[in-house]
Amino acid sequence: MAEDDPVDWLRRLSPVQRALLDRLADGATIAAAAAAEYLSLRTANRRIADLRQELGLATTRELVAAYRSGRVPPP
Repeated sequence: MAEDDPVDWLRRLSPVQRALLDRLADGATIAAAAAAEYLSLRTANRRIADLRQELGLATTRELVAAYRSGRVPPP
């Protein structure tokens, strides 16, 4: 995913991924975001980890920053 158009990954987010990232960008913890989206903490962590891996990002903080800016930092 990271080698595509830098903004294309935003268009391909699932509704659940987008909802989790919206909540994280607003300052929620993963636990709070998971509860608000009726997901288990394990499921939310897995979805965030999978997205981080696809984009080549090491931390959730980097993922949220990329989501806010609309770009993925270069590797």
